[in-house]
Amino acid sequence: MGHDTNQNSLTLISYVQKDLTYQTGWRPAVILKQFTNLPKLVLVLCLALWGMSGVAQSTSGSTPDYERWAATASMAQDTLASGTATEDFLTKLRAQLTLRRSEFVAAQDADTARLNNLRIQLSALGPRPDDGVELVDIASRRKELSTEIKVLNAPRIRAKEAFERADGVIREIDAALSTQQAENLMRLRVSPLDVRIWPAAIVQLVEQFKAIANGVSTAWNTPMVQDKVRDKMPLIIALLVIAALLLTQGRRWMGQVALTFRRHGDPYAVEFASYLRSLGQLIITILSLYLITRAWDISRLYDNNLALLLGNMIWVFAPFIISIWVAKRLFPKEEQAKSPVSLKASLHPQARTLTQFLGLILSVELLMKTVQKPSDFTDGTIAVYTFILVLMASAAAFRIGVVLWTKTTGATDGQAVTKVPLGLIVRIGQALVVVAAISLILALVGYSDAAVGLLFPGLLSVGFLAVLFITFEAMRDLCAMLSSDEAEGHDSLTAVMINAALTLISLPVFAIIWGARVSQLTELWTQFKTGVTLGDVQLSPGAVVELIIVFVIGLLFTRLIQRTLKTRILAKTKVDLGGQNAIVSGVGYLGIFIAALTAITSAGLDLSSLAIVAGALSVGIGFGLQNIVSNFVSGIILLIERPISVGDWIEVGGNMGIVSKISVRSTSIQTFDRTDVIVPNADLVSGTVTNYTHGSSVGRIILPIGVAYGNDTRKVEEILKPLAAAHPMVLLDPAPSVVFKGFGADSLDFEIRALLSDINSGLSVKTELNHQIAEALTANGIEIPFAQRDIWIRNPEALVPNSPKSG
Repeated sequence: MGHDTNQNSLTLISYVQKDLTYQTGWRPAVILKQFTNLPKLVLVLCLALWGMSGVAQSTSGSTPDYERWAATASMAQDTLASGTATEDFLTKLRAQLTLRRSEFVAAQDADTARLNNLRIQLSALGPRPDDGVELVDIASRRKELSTEIKVLNAPRIRAKEAFERADGVIREIDAALSTQQAENLMRLRVSPLDVRIWPAAIVQLVEQFKAIANGVSTAWNTPMVQDKVRDKMPLIIALLVIAALLLTQGRRWMGQVALTFRRHGDPYAVEFASYLRSLGQLIITILSLYLITRAWDISRLYDNNLALLLGNMIWVFAPFIISIWVAKRLFPKEEQAKSPVSLKASLHPQARTLTQFLGLILSVELLMKTVQKPSDFTDGTIAVYTFILVLMASAAAFRIGVVLWTKTTGATDGQAVTKVPLGLIVRIGQALVVVAAISLILALVGYSDAAVGLLFPGLLSVGFLAVLFITFEAMRDLCAMLSSDEAEGHDSLTAVMINAALTLISLPVFAIIWGARVSQLTELWTQFKTGVTLGDVQLSPGAVVELIIVFVIGLLFTRLIQRTLKTRILAKTKVDLGGQNAIVSGVGYLGIFIAALTAITSAGLDLSSLAIVAGALSVGIGFGLQNIVSNFVSGIILLIERPISVGDWIEVGGNMGIVSKISVRSTSIQTFDRTDVIVPNADLVSGTVTNYTHGSSVGRIILPIGVAYGNDTRKVEEILKPLAAAHPMVLLDPAPSVVFKGFGADSLDFEIRALLSDINSGLSVKTELNHQIAEALTANGIEIPFAQRDIWIRNPEALVPNSPKSG
């Protein structure tokens, strides 16, 4: 790490020198004359000395040099206070301070294992006696351990203080950078409407590009470069030949790869193959550009003006290359081809041309940023070339925005249904129109930086959205291709989750497009990884992920034990079904508790410091959730005492049915008409419950029978008793009985009372016995009476219609 620190510090010095010599022509005397900001110079020297001592520090394993760090931090703060540091200098300074901060983070974790052991040893001695009287040996040992803990804690505390200071300086740098970016955006330059600046601006632009071209010829005329080209000629030719092969044969190669997916035959496989082929061609094109750039770099046929361009060649031309791919995917030439954007096929050629033109303008804008130095152009030249780029980009963006705004409709008969909401496409078109108009006005007024900062990030955002739309559709096609049900797989949860993940990953890209620095995103990620502090508990994403993983593993292991108990062990015992369910449920609750406890312990979360807060919260939560807690405790009681079990036939609160499930909060009862009744557990514990099958399925049925008056009652009894005893479901011990209940209004009333081996079959047994009783009584001539009613009419003359009157 020390070596890296040394290199980074020297890089910072070199960078600062380059930053200052843009105006000095690399003349040392002028550099020293221009470098009048003493704090900045001292700061750079401190960072350099720090880097030079990094190797010794990393080798010896010593703690950071806090005195040197204090001096460096003070100089950095003085530099910030002076307000003279450039944006590039602050960026490099921030990178260096970030390295220092990482060192302090590592120093805070030093000797953690040793400290934990010492604390365990100290806790083993127990608390100090209340009376203060303690054995000499134990008191001496307690003092030694406390001293060791303080000694080991001191560097950690110092590192934490240094970390906080470094973090504070970094935040100050971030604030300064944000202020500079805002000031740059609102800088008012010369208006391009002033025609007097155009001749000088055009001359300066032409001279700049002449200088770039002359750099190549000058490099070629240098004997050293010529020798370099001759020595590396085989490698250069090989790279160029490979690039040519990729460009000429890449389309055919990717077509063969895509043919594998086309063999599926379904339309989704064909669409995914088309996407894969076009994506492969895009990658091959970028790879070919890299090989050409690499060959050029090896040849050394460039000067300082082209060095930056050569190092960023792929990033400069990537917008144009990708725009060609996006235009072909969004606006295909084939009328029947599927596209995320529902646009009339007649407008596709125009949309393709505009998209590719915007990609070209973006590449030109990046090219100008790459080759332009702060001192190369005057404000007038910057205003002129910015206006030209903004004018062309605004015109193209305005036109394609109008097309998307007004010409986008639902899919026609010859086109596939779009997967991008129509309203979103219209909003994108409207945004392009507005951004194009505002950017052009800003450029005309003279706010060139604001125009560029609004228009080109907007175009890049729309382009990146287009890439996402194309990828979303490809992922849906892939899921449909891999699914047994293609239509369902195309809109399956898997496809939605993949696209949601892609959206989440794309958020940092949008942030960078709109001016966020990579260092800012890295800082957010660092804060996210560090987590939040709750009392003495540091809750970080890593700890949360570890907690979740351990808990899920414990939960799965608990489910495995429950399944094994239920199917392999308890099924072979004499424990009844209700007892088996109670044991399985109890093991489940115990397993969840142990899994949660293990997960919290393994994640290193010490919740003891939150005990008081948790106790206070539990009181308030207890009042608010007392019904839930009551039902939970009642559920535990039901599982332990088992007054009811799964499969019991019970009646509670006027509801009768079979217990189907006993959960933590409630119990489910399935009635005989197949409806589910959810009963809170507290009602089962505190209320009255009738359990028809508690502990046994034996139950009694009662069948009422009535015979007509005048029949021999003893003969009736002799007929009924054998019928009941003969049924296979009726128990013979005790034997069924026939009761002569009494004299009814219309019949002699009897009852058959019998115990069944399974009361759940009561209705079917009653039905069968009723059939047999009716047959037996009829065969023996015994009448089963039914009620008769005589109707007396007091005024029968009222029922006779009146005779018609004679004429």
